[in-house]
Order: sequence, then structure tokens, then C-alpha cells
Amino acid sequence: MWPQASHSRHALPSAAFNPRSKTPNPRHGKATAETSRDTTFPVPITDRSYWESRYVLTELTLRREDGRTLVVNDAVVNISREKHMVRTTLVGLSGTIKEYISNGDYDISITVGIVAVRDGVIVDEYPEEGIREVREFLDENKAIEVSSVFFELFDISRIVVTRFALNQDTHSNRQTIDVKALSDEDYVIKNTDY
Repeated sequence: MWPQASHSRHALPSAAFNPRSKTPNPRHGKATAETSRDTTFPVPITDRSYWESRYVLTELTLRREDGRTLVVNDAVVNISREKHMVRTTLVGLSGTIKEYISNGDYDISITVGIVAVRDGVIVDEYPEEGIREVREFLDENKAIEVSSVFFELFDISRIVVTRFALNQDTHSNRQTIDVKALSDEDYVIKNTDY
């Protein structure tokens, strides 16, 4: 959780140094930039030593039905959901009458970054092996289990991939893949006619 900014309407993150004093802010142990209104604004952290040994990428774990698991170290997820409603228009009424039916599936967009790695070190090669490995999961014609902190916030544990796209990138050792998917969950259909 980011510390609260003093006299500010919104909380903003503290940053690595105070450009005026060049010393850390003793109140938060981090640095800030201050204005005459005593509002704290973020300053980019550009010192490499601050980021060393910190995990900053968003990890996503995929698991197929056969138990095979793939951990993607660079994945950015976008989630949206449409609610199914019947809208009825009445003469003389501004707007419509809405009748809620159900929640739709979550529409999920995932941007995956694949980097060429050999013996745990990033190398300057096209990531052919990584793309093949990810493609095996994307070509799966069944639901895939997913796990990440972001997905857990929305109680999403399985997805069905509906499509994916790649544009060959110009840099030689990284490839992005855009994935479209829908959330999937177990359901039971009950018949009350018996």
C-alpha cells in the first residue's frame, strides 16, 4: 500500500529521491517531490540499485488438463464483463426499463511477452522455443487453469482461449502474443420437472 500524500485529495506513490534536497523523506523512508502546496508527487525511480532483486513483472501460471504447467513471467491482463439485461422501451419514458438476467463471462485480454533465455540468462536470439511452448497451451481445445494475483481478485481460475495473434517484433530477442479468452467455471444444470 502506498503512503498517503499530505494535503492531497488522492494518494500518490512516493518515489526514490527528493530533487530539492537530494535526501530521503524521513517520514516514509522514500523520496518525494514537493510543491509549495505541500502535495507529494511521484518521481520516477531510475536508480538501477533500487530495482535489483525486486520482482516487478506480473507472473501468470497456466495449467492444462493433463497437468502440464507453464509459468509466464511477463503477462499483462485486461478484464471486462457485460451484464445480460432485457431493456424495454415505453412510450413517453426517457430511457428504458432494465431487467437483470445474469452476468456474462469475463472477456479477458492477455498480452504475453516472451524473451529468449538460455541457461537462465537472456540471450540475443529470437525466442522460438518459448513461442512453441506457449502455443501448445493456446492451441488447447479445452479450458486452461490460470493462476495469478490479478485473476484471483475476480475469482477466475479457468479460461477458454478464443483467439490469439502475433506480429513479428523488430527487436530480435522478444515476442509479444495477444490472447483473447473467456472465463469458464463449473456449472450444474438442474431440472425441476421430475
